[in-house]
Order: sequence, then C-alpha cells, then structure tokens
Amino acid sequence: MGNDEQQHAMDVLSYWCAVELFSPQNWRDNQLIALSSSRNDDQRVSVSEQERLPWNDIHADLLIGPVDNEHRSYTNLYNDLQSRKIYRLQTDMNARLTKPFSFAEDTENWLRVQAVRSGLDEQTITGLLGETNQLWLEVAKQPGSLPAGTELTDSMVSRLLQVAGKLSATANRPGSACAVYCKDYDRRFARRPVHQAVKPGEDSEQQEAVGRQNRWLKHERFRIAVGLSQRVVTNALLKAAKLVRELSPAEETAQDEVLQELAHRQNRRAGGPSTVASLMEFCVGDDGCLAPRSLTLSQYAKAVSCLFNHEGWPDCLAGWPHIEVFDETERKLKSEFNRLAGEDSEDGADPVGRYEIESLIEHVVDRMGLDDRAVSGSPLFARADGSPLIRNYVNCHLEAGSGLLNGEMMDSFFLEDLEGLYQNGPDIFSEPVRQYLSIGHPRRFNLQKDPEGHLVGDFTEPADMPFGRWPSASNQFQSTGQQLAINQIRAALEGYGSSSLLGVNGPPGTGKTTLLKDVAAEIIVARARRLAGFSRPQDIFTSRRVARATSDEDKDYIYWTLDPAVTGFEIVVASSNNKAVENVSQDLPSADAIDAEWETYIDSEFKQVPCGFAFRDFAGQITDRRSQDNESGSSNASSA
Repeated sequence: MGNDEQQHAMDVLSYWCAVELFSPQNWRDNQLIALSSSRNDDQRVSVSEQERLPWNDIHADLLIGPVDNEHRSYTNLYNDLQSRKIYRLQTDMNARLTKPFSFAEDTENWLRVQAVRSGLDEQTITGLLGETNQLWLEVAKQPGSLPAGTELTDSMVSRLLQVAGKLSATANRPGSACAVYCKDYDRRFARRPVHQAVKPGEDSEQQEAVGRQNRWLKHERFRIAVGLSQRVVTNALLKAAKLVRELSPAEETAQDEVLQELAHRQNRRAGGPSTVASLMEFCVGDDGCLAPRSLTLSQYAKAVSCLFNHEGWPDCLAGWPHIEVFDETERKLKSEFNRLAGEDSEDGADPVGRYEIESLIEHVVDRMGLDDRAVSGSPLFARADGSPLIRNYVNCHLEAGSGLLNGEMMDSFFLEDLEGLYQNGPDIFSEPVRQYLSIGHPRRFNLQKDPEGHLVGDFTEPADMPFGRWPSASNQFQSTGQQLAINQIRAALEGYGSSSLLGVNGPPGTGKTTLLKDVAAEIIVARARRLAGFSRPQDIFTSRRVARATSDEDKDYIYWTLDPAVTGFEIVVASSNNKAVENVSQDLPSADAIDAEWETYIDSEFKQVPCGFAFRDFAGQITDRRSQDNESGSSNASSA
C-alpha cells in the first residue's frame, strides 16, 4: 500500500473505532435495584423495591441423609432428601446457624423411625447414640444443642456425613450419605432456587487450623451494572457533529431519517424507548460482600468521557477518541476496588448496602470525568437532557456458578479486533482487509436501484454460470439475485472478478445459506477440474529441497508440497453469530440436504446408497467404477 492508501485505511479504521466505541451493548432486561427514593422519568423502579437488597436474608437449607443414587442432579437429590434426611440445618451466607441444632435429638428421632422397619433393638440404638454423640462432640467442642449464630464448619459437615453413613449402614438403608443445600433467592433475580452438593475434603480440620473454613458453602454472585443513558449521549454526539460542520438542509433531512430508523431498531431490540448501556460492572456475593477483581469499566464509558471532556471543540482530532488515556486510571480504580473488597485483608470485607454502592459509583465517575461538574461544563451539555449517568437504579443479575462466568458483554463485539488493527497498522492487514480499506473500494451492486435490469443482465449471462451446483431438487433454481451473487463469487475464484472480497446482504429467510451451498459446490467442482488437469495423481505434489547444516555433515532434506494450482480452495465459515455458523456447519454435511432424486441416481449409477457411508469411501468407489469403465473400453477396442 502506498502512503495515500495507508493513510486512507487508517482514517477509515479510526472512524470505525469511534463508531464501535459509541455502539455498546444495551441492557436486555429490567432486573433493577433502586438506589434512592427519587424515581427516574421512565418510572421503572418503584419505592417498594427498596425494602431489601437481593443479597439480604438469604439462607442455606442443608439436608444430610442417605440416597439411593448420588449421581443425579442436585435438585433431584435435594428433593429426595426431603423425605429421607437425618439432619436439617439452616444457615446464613456466613455459615452461621439461623436456628438451633440438636445433633442428639435428630439422631435419636431418625433411629426410632427406622427401628420398626430395620429391626433395631433398644440396646443397639443406645449404643449408636453414645458412639455418634462422642464423634460429634469431637468437632462441636460443646455438649447439647448448638444455638443460633454458631458457625457451621467444614469439619462439622464432614462429621455429619460420616455419621449419616454409619447410621444408614446399621439400619440397612441402601445407598450412600449425601449432603445438599438449597438457596432460594428473590424471584426477581433467580427463576428457581440454587442447589449445591457438599463434598468436604478429608483435610477439613487441617484447613480450619490455618484459617480456611466454611468451604462447604459456595457463594453465588450478583453482577451489578451501572447505567449510562444512550439518549443523552446520542444527543451530545449530534451536537458535536454540528459543531464540527454545519449540515445542509438536505443532510439534516437525511440524518433525521437515519436517526428515526436507528431509534426504531433500538426500541425493537431493547423492548422500550429508554436505552441504557453499562458504565461499569462489579459483583456482590450473596453474603453481601464485594467480590475482589470483579470491577470492569466499559470502553463506552471512556468514549463518553472523551466526548464531554474534549477541549478542542469544534475541532476533532484524527483517531479521536483516545481512550488509552484512561488505562492508568482504570488500573488504580481496580486496585482501590480490590482493597475495598478485602482482597488483602485477613478479616475480609463488610457487607455493602445502598449507601456503599452509591459511594462507589460517585468515586468512579469522579475519576472518569463523568461527574456533574465535568459534564455540565461541556459545550455538549444540555440541561434538558441532564447527565448521562443513571443514579437512581442499577441492573442486577444472579450468576449461578459465577466462578466460571465473566459477566455480560458491555461493548461492541467488533471493538477489540478493530482496535488491534488500528494499533498495529497496515503491516498486519490481510488481503481482504487491505482491499476493503482501499481507496478503490470494490464496486457495490444494489439490485433495488436497477429497475431496468442492466446489472442483472450483465452478470447473469449463461457464460458466467458456475459448473457446480448443490444436489438439490433439479426443478428448484436459485433466484436471480442469488445467481448473480454466485456468479460474482465464481468470478473471484477464477481470478477475473473485480475483487476477491465480496459481501452479500439480505433480510433473514431470503436464501443466503442456500446460496452458500451452491458456492461450496462450485468450489469443490473448481478444484476437481484443476485436479483433472493432471495426468497422474502424484503430479499434484511438488518436491522441494532445503539444505540443513548439522554438526557432522551438510545434508539436504526433501519435502513435498501441493502444487499451487490445487490450493486456494479452502472454505472457512466464520460469523459474529455462533448460531449462524452452527446452522451452516450442520446443514452442509447433512444427508437430508441432498434431494432424494440424487440418491436414486447414485444408487442406479454406482449400485451404492450414499447415505451412511463416508465420503472418502464413496469417492473411492466412483474412481474404481471409472477405472473399470476405462479398462472395459480398452478391452473392447483391443478386441475390435
């Protein structure tokens, strides 16, 4: 690329980076927590929701007893233990009992119930009670019932499991001892209770000796998202655009039409007129404590800060906005958050409430330059719009099994890749990227603006038709638009098209995946035609020699490569939508994708039903059949 080409490419990438920075992911639902008594304009948060936070008053209901099969879902195990439990304990999220627990009473009650069915006599029951009470006393460290507020340690749970196994074996109850607990969360944030099996390690007492306790109780996390109003930011961007350059009446009309279309799309996507994106996210455990290393700032928030704090209006520098200026600020904020969450403290952190969350938000926005003082001083600030920061509520999601989750995506899916291209420059551009960013951009065809059909006529000539076609029904053809796209792709494959980079746009259900089938068929046929040009199969390989010096002698190594004529036909299916890739990858190799008439043809020609056989085996049979035909033809010629 020349200097002008490189500059053009970097300018386009800079523009795309800015566009994607201001194209964040929207909040998809309204699982909200009110932070203050005032209401937001959209009235989505009521005062009644302030009565309790989702992590307040959560309890773990722990059941311990024998089950027939422990290799089932935790929910099924918990339901089974409802009628088969020996012990039931209830704790808060700090593993402290919320109700008194009497080991001796629960043990005796269970044995009395089993006595009739299992034939346990009084002497056996008395002996078991004495033996198990002694085992329990070793870990409980106190006789009698455990009062509410007592910490239920790993060694206690492990001992209860041990005793449950011993009791069930003596009572001839099949199965093994199992412990499962249930945590029932606020139904606004969890559709169903969370169940978890308990499997304390054998070293629970040694772990407690060094201060590691209560590993039996796993903590879920609530992911909190702080919002920015996209309506306020969009209005600021429009004002910035007018400061940079005054629009003509025609441009203003065109812009209004585009904005109306974008607003319509946002309403459909977000389910309402109020569109909110995330400034930051952090996690609160179900014990009410901040989760260390869970704070994440959105790139969108950094771009919004650049927007309101840009001092050069109406000038707009190339490559703007430079969000890298926030790298050090983000590092410090995360470090401060981790200290607040008690990462380096032996005592941990205290539970947080609304006041602590509001204080955290204000601290972050102040460091990010999104506080009221900084925003109101911007020439883009409109008093009618107010601040982009949403203070009245935050979004909240329960993350079950949160150790494996990283939260919602806050920013554009494409942003990281675009920034990587921009930071590394033209040296890493692939050929398709280089072509797409070139000044001489590939020609675009809009069939809706071709009422006379000139474009269609030029690119659907019979001579341009591909040689390959997907084995669909012979009376079903591609539409004109599909065939035009296929012909252009074939031209690119053959090297005489205007560009090797092609894009096909169309609404859902218009046959883009169907089109890809014919493209795949044409690529396979095109490679087969190249292969057919070789006299012998071994001719497609080319030997190459490389000299390699060793300690003893110089030695040449020979290796083999494919002839370039049969390369370049590889197919990679990639998409920003995993479902789209899955649909294509499942549809192409499916036997159902081949019409039944082709199966009949294959069966009649090669005496073999194709379904259920590997393609390689089937291709070998075709080759053998052709060899036999050739040999038969040669024999007939010799006889003649």
